[in-house]
Amino acid sequence: MPVWAMCGDNRRVKTRRLPLPRLRWALLILALLALLPVALGLYIYEYGQADRATSADVIIILGAGTRPNGAPTAAYTRRIRHGVALYNAGLAPYVLCTGGYTDRHPTSEARACVNLARDLGVPDRAILFEEISRSTEENAIEARRVMDERRLRTAILVSDNFHLLRAEWIFRDQGILVALSPAQATVGPLYWRTAVSNTAREVAALGWYAIKGVLGLPYTNL
Repeated sequence: MPVWAMCGDNRRVKTRRLPLPRLRWALLILALLALLPVALGLYIYEYGQADRATSADVIIILGAGTRPNGAPTAAYTRRIRHGVALYNAGLAPYVLCTGGYTDRHPTSEARACVNLARDLGVPDRAILFEEISRSTEENAIEARRVMDERRLRTAILVSDNFHLLRAEWIFRDQGILVALSPAQATVGPLYWRTAVSNTAREVAALGWYAIKGVLGLPYTNL
């Protein structure tokens, strides 16, 4: 319906107010758009909760940073411990440690993983590694190279649950047959703030990976 408003020179001009039903629909659409990232985050987190580990050729442990002294971070430590637990359960004959050098840290992620895996009893003959990658996409590319050299075809992919949906997508894009196994299967659930912050980051990273794929852009450091 028309609404009359006064101009600066005291003339009345006719404006239109958005009809109430249309306003309600607009607000509903905005609310749904706001809820989409939340729904996606919940799906990402829950998808990674299930332990789908099965017999495979290799266990791939995705990197999560190192400390200034070269030791793995708490996040990487829980992933390594879970990977070793899968190895000790006899699910694969090899453990593949991934990850390159972190800025200002003296040890690559892969080397930190190798050292801890050894300390946990994994023999050298069972440990493979690549220390070139700086992102999940590079993890997949370099893991594929190592697997091809050894003629390995199937893998158990180990990371935190919030990371596994995107990681699975990336590794499958590289032609690697993966079964997912979250570190939380061994160490238990994450602290809620850690879960929320990392899942929120994954929502953005997953969206960017999808957009990048449509546009045909090269891989990025995520």
